[in-house]
This record gives sequence, structure tokens and C-alpha cells, in this order.
Amino acid sequence: MRMLLTLCILLLAQGVRAAETTGPVTIGGVTYEKVDPGEPFREAARPEQNWQAPAPTRAEQRAGMIAYVTPDPGDYKPYRIPKAEEHAAKLSAFLARGEDEPVWVGLYGLRDLRGLRVSVDLQGAPVSVDIRHMHFWPQRRGWRSRDWYITPELLLPCANGKKMVPLSRGVLEERSFDVKAGESTALWLTLSASTAARPGTYRASVSIRAAGRPALVLPLEIEVLPFLLQRPRDRYWLLYADVARWNNMSEAQTLAELRDFARHGMTGLVEIPLGKEDLSQIKAGTARCDASPYLRLARLSREAGLPGPHVCSMSVVGQVRDAVGATCDVQKDPWPAELSDGVRAVAEAAVAATTNAPSRWYFYGVDEPSGDNTFAIQDYQSWRRGGAATYATFYQLGFLEKAAQYLTAPCFVSGLIANEENARKARETCEKTGAEFWWYGTGCYVNPAPQERAMFPNRYGAGYLFWKSGARAEVTWTFCRPHEDVFNDFDGSAVNAAEPKEQATAYPHFLKPDDWSTYQGAIPTIAWESLREGVDDYSYLAMLTQRIAQARQGGSAAARQAADEAEKQLNAAVNALPWWNPMDWSSVDTRRMQEVRRQTASLIVRLDQALTPARP
Repeated sequence: MRMLLTLCILLLAQGVRAAETTGPVTIGGVTYEKVDPGEPFREAARPEQNWQAPAPTRAEQRAGMIAYVTPDPGDYKPYRIPKAEEHAAKLSAFLARGEDEPVWVGLYGLRDLRGLRVSVDLQGAPVSVDIRHMHFWPQRRGWRSRDWYITPELLLPCANGKKMVPLSRGVLEERSFDVKAGESTALWLTLSASTAARPGTYRASVSIRAAGRPALVLPLEIEVLPFLLQRPRDRYWLLYADVARWNNMSEAQTLAELRDFARHGMTGLVEIPLGKEDLSQIKAGTARCDASPYLRLARLSREAGLPGPHVCSMSVVGQVRDAVGATCDVQKDPWPAELSDGVRAVAEAAVAATTNAPSRWYFYGVDEPSGDNTFAIQDYQSWRRGGAATYATFYQLGFLEKAAQYLTAPCFVSGLIANEENARKARETCEKTGAEFWWYGTGCYVNPAPQERAMFPNRYGAGYLFWKSGARAEVTWTFCRPHEDVFNDFDGSAVNAAEPKEQATAYPHFLKPDDWSTYQGAIPTIAWESLREGVDDYSYLAMLTQRIAQARQGGSAAARQAADEAEKQLNAAVNALPWWNPMDWSSVDTRRMQEVRRQTASLIVRLDQALTPARP
């Protein structure tokens, strides 16, 4: 009887579980067609808000909303209460010629608001503006977690009292732009200055109006700096681009996406195809390589503004083993000479086939190998012998210790370089073998803190940490790798059981569900825009460093003195920024990063003035 009762309870529990996962499931106010089987998804504890909203101004009372600006755009939530110090009476931004710069502002409903309309009167400012809202939605807090939180992520268009929101599988729909009393929404404005924009300070305004209410008008001060933003040519920002998607896209769609990559500061791609091997003469010690896949993508990338270098994948070990008649277990055994020589011959053929390629490339064999991965060590050794530059990611130093002589670009996980001492050791380790110091750790990681939920990790990683580390390249993983419904963070286990959470720094916009031929381009996110901000931070620092060198080499005594003072201020400002791991961080005020950029910009202007001969 007890066994029968237990069996009934188990069957009942299984029935309840099935009901919880097979039908429509609502999570965080969003109804999904299906979610991964298992325990019910539960909301994580919300951050405590132990403060009162500030008293609204008379204009805000009439408009029915309070405007406020948080230190980081990720701080906004639908349930967010503005703090007194965040209360915004005006907005401001500065940007160099040729730069894009975001401005964000939150709106807290004092009344139920319907059909919000947002407009910007530039009043002659030599910039353009793109108006979007931050879409809040539920997301997992970890790769496999059953708990979730609400976060702003997608940056979607809004106009004429309507806003675009995700429907399912990459398709958007239009809804009324409404805000309930006691809840928040947030706006994201991207200002763009042309390369010929006239420098100066301009007075613009932002108007937000709900149906039946007067507009809330916020002054917007825009300063266009008197120099052109220039990104350094000797540093690289590479992106895992998930290029398999491009097989279902037109060349025009691919080129448009590459241009978007370049606009966001990316210079090269990771995990792109190298080519196809021809092993018909491998027993004679020679091979051929059709490198047309790489040559095509390298050409398109350069046309779009990505000069490289790129990182390529080409798996040939199993094919070479079979072609030469070897019988070893390539994963565990030492390779016979004919196998390692055969892989070397393929590498030589690939190098020869890309001699006239528009961009350099690095061979990428194994992802994050450990020191006991004999396959990875032998694979990299063979490709290096064949003359190929090589790239390997790792989070354990054991692999570097055993394979350093075979690596052109050892790529350290951010945790291995995220403090001053470890960064110094990494640089010195690379210098011993003549290797390039690369690292990775920006993008859409969630271990242990989701990078999607704030501007800080990607901006800091792609900018100030990159600068402080002294590395040659910084790598972002990954652009867009959908699991089932890309707009559903809770249904990915069938595609990726180990990491079912969506792996996307940006999201696709389709006209038809899951149809890449109807791809309209990437939906930007806070994380994606933050990478660009980080690249720009680095560019400001690099430009100032160049100005300092110019002032010392060809300037007057006053210019040299100004250069010395600028260098002191630059070092003090950067050193005052703490070392952080962009994959493991807590809440950080991004305003400090913007203050360092402001100071850097002022020093650039000052040195330009010192280098300009006085007019008679």
C-alpha cells in the first residue's frame, strides 16, 4: 500500500511538471509557447529600494511623470523608484566629430500614461538622433538557472505613441507606449556627429508627452568637440561573429552587418571558415587548400571597415589521419610523424593560398584547452610548423605552460589578467616567446554575473581594462547564437543542454520567424552599445597619448610642459579606476568612466591648442 501511494504521488508530480512545461507558461509577464522541463522558473529576489521618490516639479506633475538619470542604464527596472540625486532637470552629452554617443533618461509614472511620444528638437545642432526605448524582459540569471530577473536589454524604436516589442522568434510587433502609475520606463537616444560637424556647444531639447497631458521638456546640451575621433590601428577588437548565420543571408545583408560591426569598433572576426583541404597528394607530403571562404569574408570585412586580423577554424586532423593510414587515437596518443607532417602540410597550403589575402589570419584549433590536452598541443604545434599564426583561448595556465612556443596569440580569460600583477605577468610571459598578448571576457557571459544587465562590464572591458592591461587585442564572445526562440530565454535545453540560456550580445530582427533571409539587422542592446563605448574610451586615451608624443617631439617649450602635465593627469585618472573582471563584477558607477573620458577630451583640446601656432 505504501509503495502504491508513493507511485501515485510520483505520477501526480510528473503530471504537474508536464503541465508546467508543455503548455503556455507566463514568466515575468511574458507568455511563452514552451519552456525547458524541470522545476518551475522563479523570480530572484528584487533589489531593495529603501528610498522615496523625489518630489515632482510642477511641470512633472502636469506631465504625469518624473524624469531621472541612473548611473548605469542597467539600473532601470519597471519597478524602479528614482532616487533624489537621480532627478533630472536637464540632459547633456559631449562627442567628437565622427562619434556616436548615447543619452539615457528614465520616466517614472505619477499617473497611468498612454501613448508616450518622444521627440528631440536639435535646434541646429550638427548631429542626428536615433530615439529608442529600453525593453524590459525576464532573463535567466545563469546558463542553466531556474531563477530569473527583469532587466533592460533590447533597444527598440518608438514613435507616434507606439513602441516596438519582441513577439517571438525574432519578429517584432507594435504596441501602445504606455506606463502605469508607480512604474518606470527608459529612453535611449543615440547622438551621431558627422566627421564634418562644426564644433561648439548647442542647446537642444527632449520632449516627452503622454496622451491628454502637456509635454515634459528637458533641455539637452550637446557639445561637439573640435577633433575627429580616431581609433588606434595597432590594437584589435575581435568578435565571435557566429558566421554560419550568413549562409542563409544575402551578401548585401552580410555586408550591412559587417558595417554595423565596424561602427561598433570591431576590427576582426573569430571562428570564420578558412577553407577546404585537398589531401589527394598527402602521402607524398603535400596538400592543397581552397581558401576562397576566407578570402571572400576578408574582402567583405575590409570593404565594410574591418581591417582584421581574423581568427579562422579548419578541422583536418581526422581527415589527415585517415588519408595517411594512421591508426592512432588522435585525442589521446602521440601522433606519428606522418600525421603531424600531414597537418603541417595542410597549414603550409593554407598559408600559401592566403598570401595575397587582404587581412592576416590566425589558426584556432581548440577552445579553452587544458594543459593535459595532448590533441590541442600537437595540433597547434603542427600548424605553427606549417607557418601559420595561432590563437588559443584558455582559463588554465597549464596549457600556456606546455604550448607557449606554438602560440602566436595566447588569449587569456579576463580573470587571469584582471589585476595589475596578473596583467604584468601575462605581458612578460608573452614577451619571452615573442607572442602577442590577447584576452577575452566581454560580450554575453553570465558567469557569475550576467553582462546583459548593465553598461559597465562591456564598456570597462573593451576600454579601460584593455588599456590598463597593456594587451594587443580584446575578444568578445558572442554576437548572436540563438537557442530555439531567440526571444525566449527559457527554452534552449534541446539545442544546448549545458548552456540553454540565449547566447546573444545582440538579437536578430526578422520579418518572418527564424528566417535569416528576412533579416533586417541586429537589434541593438545595452551590451552591444557598451562595447562601442569601451572602444571609444580606449580611442580617447590613445589619441591623448599620441598628442603627448607630438608635443614632446615637435612642440614648443610650453607644449612640452603641457605634455608632461597631461601625461601626469592621464596616468592619475586611469590608475584611479579600480581593476575589475568584466565577467565577475558588482554594481559600479559608470559615471566615473565618463568623467575620465571628459578629462581626456579636455587634455586633447589643450594640447591641440598648445601645438597650434599663435596667429599674428
